[in-house]
Amino acid sequence: MTSTMCKVIYGQSLSALLITLTHIRAGAGDINLPRPDQRNSMEFGSMTVSRIHIIRVDPGEDILESIKSFLKEAKVRQAVVLGGYGTLAAYHLHWVTHNRIPTDNAFVRGEGGVEILGMCGLVAEGEPHIHVTLATPAGAYGGHMEPGCTSYVTCEVFFAEVVGRDLSRKMVRVSVPGMGEGEKPRLIFGDTTELEH
Repeated sequence: MTSTMCKVIYGQSLSALLITLTHIRAGAGDINLPRPDQRNSMEFGSMTVSRIHIIRVDPGEDILESIKSFLKEAKVRQAVVLGGYGTLAAYHLHWVTHNRIPTDNAFVRGEGGVEILGMCGLVAEGEPHIHVTLATPAGAYGGHMEPGCTSYVTCEVFFAEVVGRDLSRKMVRVSVPGMGEGEKPRLIFGDTTELEH
């Protein structure tokens, strides 16, 4: 009875998300609006959800490698990571250690029963960029998911495949007062694409 209730609640939440995404698309249109007075201005692109994918990662499997295999097999080029949960036998994360450009990254590995509280991110050009929040009884922490995050008891990840703009990433040079200058990856909103599915 409890699992049936969870499925119904999850289904209602997913429907609400799709309605919200559709409303945002209808209101915003497929446009970018850079501010001409700033070189490094915010941009956005509105897209349409074409399919929802749910993947299960079994105990002992590397989560990021499993996601990459799924993306290749399903031919998913771009998607929004709606979420994920489960447990880890081992983790490998990285995060930036200060707020200056260029960045300095710390890489950390660990083992033990670790809960996955959430995942989020994007897939552009078939490459996932995923951040994860983890917890143990000692507290919560998170960072950028690296290969080496091994599923323990269960792990399930949810993707919304999107169409309408071609997403890509490229290295660009930036200069930010008080932070410095250097190269960083930037999400690019390309031309409008046709609905494929």
